[in-house]
Amino acid sequence: MTIKGEKERFLRLLVLEENETKRVAKELHHDLTQSLGMIKRDLEESIQQIKDNQIKLGIESLDNLPSKMRQAIDQIQKVGFYLWPPTLENAHLGILPTISWFCREFQEAHSNIRIDVKTDIQEEEVHDFLKPTIYKILKEALNNAKYGKASLVHVFLGRRDLKIELTIQDNGEGFDTEKEGFTASKLALSLDSMKERAEITGGSFSIESVIGKGATIRALWP
Repeated sequence: MTIKGEKERFLRLLVLEENETKRVAKELHHDLTQSLGMIKRDLEESIQQIKDNQIKLGIESLDNLPSKMRQAIDQIQKVGFYLWPPTLENAHLGILPTISWFCREFQEAHSNIRIDVKTDIQEEEVHDFLKPTIYKILKEALNNAKYGKASLVHVFLGRRDLKIELTIQDNGEGFDTEKEGFTASKLALSLDSMKERAEITGGSFSIESVIGKGATIRALWP
C-alpha cells in the first residue's frame, strides 16, 4: 500500500474511533447523568428534612441512597466493560469468554434478539493482537443487527482451511450497498470500520446482504 493509502486508512480509523467515543459519551450523559442527578436531588432533600427537624423522614431518604449509588456504579462498570472487557487481557480467560459474556449481556439488554454462539477454536490459537479486533467487529455487527430489527443472530468463531474465521449472520432487514446515498450512511461507516479493522490486522472482510433477508459479515485471518 502507498504512503497516501496508509494515511487515508489511518484517518478513517481516527474518524471511527471518534464516532465510537461519541456514542459512549452519549450513553454516559443520558444514563449516568440522570442517575447521579437523582442521587443529588435525594441527598439535598434529606439534608433539608434533617435541617427542618424532620429527622425520621431524612434518615429514611438517606437509607435509599446506597441502592441508587450501586445502580450508578453498575452503569459505570457496564460502560467500561463495553469499551474494553478485562477478560481480554486475563491470562486465564480471553476472547472466547468475552464473546460469551458480551452476547449474553447484549441479549439481556435487547430481549427481542436471540444470539446463537458457536466456537470451534482454542483460546491459544487466537493471536493476542487479534482479540480486540474480533471483539470490536462483533460489537459493531450486533449493533447493526439491532438497528436492522433482527430477531436472531448466529455468531461463529473458529478455524476453517487454516484460517481463523469470524462470522455474524442475522435475519434482519438487510441492506443494499449499491443504493444511492448508502456510502454516506451510518451503516456504511460502521461496515467500513469493521473492514478496516480486519484488514489492518492482516485479514480479509466480506459482506453478503439481501433486502428483507438479513446480512452475513465474515472476517478471515491467516
